[in-house]
Amino acid sequence: MRWRWKRHARRWVPGCHRRRRCPGRRKRARPSRITLSLPSIWAHPRIQARRGVCVWVDLLVEEILKARGLKAHVVNDAWSPSGYAHMGSLRGVVLHDAITRGLRERGVETEFIYGFDDYDPLDAVPPYLDREQFAPYLGVPLANVPAPPPGAASFADFYSRRFIEVYERLGCSPTPYWGSDLYRGGRMNEAIRRVLDRAAEIMEIDREISGSRRAERHPLQVICEACGKIATTLVVGWDGEEVSYECLPEKVTWTRGCGHRGRRSPFDGAAKLIYRVEWAAKWWVLGVTVEGAGKDHFTRGGSHDTASAVVERIFNYPTPFPIPYEFLLVGGRKMSGSAGRGVLAHEFLEILRPELARFLMVRLHYREQKNFDPGGETIPRLYDEYDRAARAFLGQVDDPELARTYWYARTDGARPDVARPRFSKVAYLVQIPSVQLEAAVAEEKGGPLTAEDREELAQRVGDARRWLARYAPDAYRFEVQPDLPAPAGGLSARQQEFLARLAQVAEQAESWRGEVLHSRIHDLKATMGLVPAEAFGAIYLAFLGKTSGPQAGWLLAALDREFVLRRLKQAAGARAGS
Repeated sequence: MRWRWKRHARRWVPGCHRRRRCPGRRKRARPSRITLSLPSIWAHPRIQARRGVCVWVDLLVEEILKARGLKAHVVNDAWSPSGYAHMGSLRGVVLHDAITRGLRERGVETEFIYGFDDYDPLDAVPPYLDREQFAPYLGVPLANVPAPPPGAASFADFYSRRFIEVYERLGCSPTPYWGSDLYRGGRMNEAIRRVLDRAAEIMEIDREISGSRRAERHPLQVICEACGKIATTLVVGWDGEEVSYECLPEKVTWTRGCGHRGRRSPFDGAAKLIYRVEWAAKWWVLGVTVEGAGKDHFTRGGSHDTASAVVERIFNYPTPFPIPYEFLLVGGRKMSGSAGRGVLAHEFLEILRPELARFLMVRLHYREQKNFDPGGETIPRLYDEYDRAARAFLGQVDDPELARTYWYARTDGARPDVARPRFSKVAYLVQIPSVQLEAAVAEEKGGPLTAEDREELAQRVGDARRWLARYAPDAYRFEVQPDLPAPAGGLSARQQEFLARLAQVAEQAESWRGEVLHSRIHDLKATMGLVPAEAFGAIYLAFLGKTSGPQAGWLLAALDREFVLRRLKQAAGARAGS
């Protein structure tokens, strides 16, 4: 046998180990599980071979069942109601709702709960509220801050109810709960006692996981009996029944403590656990088995690492199946509820109808970041993909991935089998007063519209008008001029000749349909050797008074034939007659 010196291992090995087929060669171990971090994971052949697995939700459901193997699951999500929820908060609730839907489809008993962390302090006054009115409540639990409008139970209750209304429109139906109820009702008492009794161990866990050297010896915040603030207190002692605390003026930078010192029982709503420990305690108290969070919580040494260690070592409870998901951005920035940046959740449903908003959330892989920009062609393209998904769901298009996405995205009452005129077509038809929309859609459908068809059309008309008013590029906005626009006087001789010949073509056209006219325009453009800007620019100048607009063939088809012929001839002679 021939031997060779393996330099990095500093030892002699058989020379045949250079060869791939050597029977003595050790094979590299292949990973036993499939990584879920790639947006294209469902394209993996092993995944495609599994029956019913097409999208990332299915993969997560399989991983959950493989990891936990339980007959019942509790899926949890939570949010701090410090103001109106932003559209980024919707990603979590839709993700968990989709997971719940997938688990239930597999016959797994699943409860989806949604928590409102209303014992968190008010840490900033949202810009849409009067700062002078709410600044005195900075540091006070959200459940104890008065509501902005009279009549609501509290600040937290008001914003929680608004968010419930929003996510219910998206087809999400978790059972809501409030942190204040958990604390005041005594459900957190045993967790608080255990945490205080083992405070030194928790402090060591925190140091081990995050490297923290915080001065707090007890991971608890007490509500000050003098000023009512919870963010400014420091627990300095625990005797088994009561805690000693101080309300520190300089503990946080955004509000001041009153300096009070006192003793009180930490139970029945008098205190709350600090965030990382509270997260673990809620998993234990509520029996949570699945919970995702934004990826920032899953950084090494971050809040999830600490909560995971605490729940396993202090509460002897397994960490729920984790789902680190990416942010939704607006203008490239992460959305924050109390900071008042970005698109609010209820405003988001004014931009996108609920079915489309949920489809966007489900279509997007949970590990993929999205910078949502309603401007440009974002909404028309999303509408097109949504319509294709509905057709795939009905079996009219061969795309199992889109069909499965539609199943997860479908909201209550959504019907896939209605007439679906293209959004971009509706957007330009609503700008032409002479067009009878229902008649145009019925002609496209090939039959009369049903009540559901008319309802869908009305929804699209409203969406199109809103998009045109707020977000559409200038090229999509137009107004057919009743008289020949002045800019048409600047047409070149070749453009005038093009319009004159187009008038002849239009007059002889066997069909006054958009696709037919558009094809004739392209043929004439090619015959005359014009570039698109010359040919289409001439049409737009003649009818709209600007050099851009919707697809020319469909624009002309939407207008009265005699009006089109008259205008083309006018524009063709505009220079000579000026």
